[in-house]
Amino acid sequence: MNALLSASVQKGREALDRALLGFGQYRKRWEMLHGASKWILAGPGLLLLWFALDVLLLIPAWPLFISFVLILLASAATLYTWVLRPALRPVYADKEALIIEALHGRLDNQLIGSLQLGAELGNADANTRFGHSPQFVVSLLNRTAAFLETFQPHTLIDLRTARRTLAAAGLVIALTLGCVVFASTAVNQRIARLQDAYALILDALFPVDMRVLPGDIAVIRGKTVTLVAEIPNARRKEVKLTQAHLTSGEIQTRTLTLLNGRAEFSVENAQDSFTYSFEYGNRRSAIHTIQVGDLPDIKTINYELAFPAYPGQPARTLTGRVPKLRGLSGTNVLLSFAATTELHTDLSFVEWQDGSKQAIQFSGRYGHFSFTISRPERATIYLTSALARPPHEKEWRMAAPITFEVDVQRDESPSVNIQLKQKKMTMFAEQAALFAFDWLAEDDFGVAEVTVEYRIDCIDELLGRKPRQDSQTRAMEPPRERAKGRFADLFKTLNPPLEPGDRITITVTAKDNNTETGPGGGRSTPVEIVVVRPDLGAFVEQKFGFGSLSPMGEMVKIKRSTDLLVDPTKTVRTEKALKIEKKDVKTNSRQESWPSGSEDATGDYFRLLSGEK
Repeated sequence: MNALLSASVQKGREALDRALLGFGQYRKRWEMLHGASKWILAGPGLLLLWFALDVLLLIPAWPLFISFVLILLASAATLYTWVLRPALRPVYADKEALIIEALHGRLDNQLIGSLQLGAELGNADANTRFGHSPQFVVSLLNRTAAFLETFQPHTLIDLRTARRTLAAAGLVIALTLGCVVFASTAVNQRIARLQDAYALILDALFPVDMRVLPGDIAVIRGKTVTLVAEIPNARRKEVKLTQAHLTSGEIQTRTLTLLNGRAEFSVENAQDSFTYSFEYGNRRSAIHTIQVGDLPDIKTINYELAFPAYPGQPARTLTGRVPKLRGLSGTNVLLSFAATTELHTDLSFVEWQDGSKQAIQFSGRYGHFSFTISRPERATIYLTSALARPPHEKEWRMAAPITFEVDVQRDESPSVNIQLKQKKMTMFAEQAALFAFDWLAEDDFGVAEVTVEYRIDCIDELLGRKPRQDSQTRAMEPPRERAKGRFADLFKTLNPPLEPGDRITITVTAKDNNTETGPGGGRSTPVEIVVVRPDLGAFVEQKFGFGSLSPMGEMVKIKRSTDLLVDPTKTVRTEKALKIEKKDVKTNSRQESWPSGSEDATGDYFRLLSGEK
């Protein structure tokens, strides 16, 4: 084959290849566009549908995350199948020739034949015998290339499906861009929900610990409370705090940022009790309670004093704080109070002066305790709020404990008095037998009984009379604070009767009705009566107005000796000369300094001393 013919064959083959490869590139581009459109529908389109469903239905975390992962896998698979693989596929002229002939239907292998004949002719050398006419092959190549140029085989491709798919993909892209631009909040929420779902799944598969502080506590009103959530190895950036106020029922929700696995919120100046809990993902901590209370104080306080039975006084009630409580020994005291807050039954008590503690009986915020006054004491009442928890119970004690002193009121002994102006008297025996007197006894809580006691002895043992004594008692029913009466005829029936020379000592005693510490007694001033005869029998006392004026005023008594072998004591009396003055006798015998009949009385006295009968 000559050079001219070879050039013609080469030119024809190039023209045919160019036309077939151009058709192949065109078809490949549309295949790639179609594949990209389907990928957009299968990837971003499904993602847009996932977005819309989550906005409307709020898909749970597990389905939300799994569906998103499936969409990502579908997008990757369709991208490779419909976009990447067609893009990597090479274009072959002979394959494109077969596709054109298949789409045309009436070319009768013209294109594939021209390619094959041109290739055989181009590969044949001078020594190889070619079975066809070279001029015919060149003419066929030129004719086929001219046909492809005028026919435009790309019109044989049906692009309606590709165009519809491309339009749908464009709509998806437009909606996606619209969501990003005009619904960025919703997009960010979906991202956050997706992150939360991812964290939730990881937390479910690999749990993390959540610690909440301070737990269930009680705080004094006005204090600051710090709520803390500690989540080591937290995969989220936020934790949710929910507060519910117990008084108003208001619920508050806050989102706190986790820093190094820790989030906290401070409640300044806490006024009301509330509950709180933390939520991390779909996991919620236990609900804890913060109780807000006040320090206890006394609202009202009463002291009920029940005196011992013997005073006969009714119970007495004192209201308000009393710094000193005074009462008789044996007085029962019931102290009751009402506090401003509920009180802790175990941490509230009464401490006495010696350090001993007494329990208080409680009913809510009311309490009471009792004690008996027996000695001076000091009591301190410590009240602790029911919200107190160890070891901080002392923080909940009342700011100023109540302190009062207990003073024992001494039961005074009764006083008794004999209603006589003179306490020493002389009487004749007949007068003394009818002697009577009034008495008056007083006591602060009541005189129970009055006793008159008398003792009869003689003025001198030479009279040889034995002492006699007796008493009479009068009981007071009921006991009276002031009692008075009269004792009479004490010696009227006395046997033997009173005789001159008898000395009577009368005493009145009174007892009160104290049954607690024993009855107290009072004693009157004794009354002394000397029984005399209407003669000089009274001279021996030297105390009835005579003294040194009496001739016997300076006489000395000498005790008689009972031993007859002993010489009696002899005395010599030297008397001073007496100056006798005449004196007129007055008519009133009471004013006489010397009783009548003194001569006979003096004789009787000496006979008495000598023992003569």
